[in-house]
Formats: sequence, C-alpha cells, structure tokens
Amino acid sequence: MARLAALCILAAAACCLLRSLTFVSAPAARSDALTAATGAAVLASIPAGADAFVYKGKEYFDVFYGIDPLAWAFCGFSIVYFGAVLKNAAQKYNISPDKTPPKVGGFVGKEVENGEPSYMDPSIKQGPY
Repeated sequence: MARLAALCILAAAACCLLRSLTFVSAPAARSDALTAATGAAVLASIPAGADAFVYKGKEYFDVFYGIDPLAWAFCGFSIVYFGAVLKNAAQKYNISPDKTPPKVGGFVGKEVENGEPSYMDPSIKQGPY
C-alpha cells in the first residue's frame, strides 16, 4: 500500500512538472552568412535567449525557470518526504555490527564447539559399513 501511494505521488509530481510552462531556448544559428546575421539580430532582440522576460518595458529574470512555484514546492516536499522515508527504513532494518559476538581465538571443530564426540573416535560406528 505504501509503494502504491509513493508511485501515485511520484506520478503526480511528474505530471505537474511536465505540464508547467517553460522558456524555449533560442534557435540555433545556421551556417550561411545571412542566416547567421539574422540569427544574431534575433538573439540580441529576444530576451528569451537569456532566460529572461520583459514586463511593461522592464526586463526580469525568472528565478523559477518558468516552472510554477507550486511545482517547485511539491518537488521540495517530495524530496524531503522520500528522504525521511529512506532514512527511517535504513534505521529500522539496519543490523548493527555491535550485536555480533567478537571472534576470539582460532578455529575449533564442530565437535568441540557443540560438545559432541569426535568423528575420529573408534568406538562410534560411522556410516553404513
């Protein structure tokens, strides 16, 4: 259920970001001289080349890059929310190394560790023969 909710929130964020209005980059200049001169004149006269816009004769820079502020707020909220979810999951399911017993000494066999008789003891019959 939590994964479905996370996917729905992610899909809603993508829709908000894709449907918002953005500035279009300036057109690329072509190789011939007339097109290059025309392109330079157009680039000099259009403020969209600098990602700026003109309102009532004054040029402004768009600090939101043409994206709706609500979409920026939702994106920031999503980053913080999913970061907290990942942090909580990492803390919940983390197995800390201090709970494992320290290794002391060298190798001992299974029979010594579990208190079983040795496999080399001749009084114990081993196998079907």
